[in-house]
Amino acid sequence: MSESLRPDDASATPAPGREKLARLSWRMEWVTTIGIVLIVALMGLAFVIPGWTRNLLMARLGETGARLPLDPVAQAVAGLITAVPVGVLVWGLFHVRALFRDYARGAVFTAAAAHHLRVFGVSVMLQGPLGPLTATALALALSLANPPGQRLLVLTVSINDYVALVVGGVLVAVAAVMREAVQIADENAAFV
Repeated sequence: MSESLRPDDASATPAPGREKLARLSWRMEWVTTIGIVLIVALMGLAFVIPGWTRNLLMARLGETGARLPLDPVAQAVAGLITAVPVGVLVWGLFHVRALFRDYARGAVFTAAAAHHLRVFGVSVMLQGPLGPLTATALALALSLANPPGQRLLVLTVSINDYVALVVGGVLVAVAAVMREAVQIADENAAFV
């Protein structure tokens, strides 16, 4: 591997660009850590505080969310359903946090970095189908106790779902290119 790609070469003087990347990555690692903690804490509270649950349902389902029954059991069911996309998001954020940690340490073009980027891309891409599926599951589960004729089947698709698919796909593709570049660099280093 060339000197600029080798993360474990302690004798190399860090270039100013690498120092900037290390500082930015260290900050982003902290931003990501704080984000993970806040997402988990606030989503947990959103299903303990009825007003927050109602607001979340209205954000996901529009006016339909305002009409759904909301008792403690419904809050728990909504929490379980919403835990799926939130869990996928947090899984991806843990990997992007690890990616920033590697970058801060100077490990930029590595197989591990490509893996972390790929997993984050997959988690972003999964948010696309999980958005509509979660909305449908919420409406069905929370209206199941309604009398016949008043149960709801909701299908919502937003531009955010489409963007998540595209951005996630781009990240997965860049990770594949990065993985290939690491393999080529390793092969070239073996010849030297």
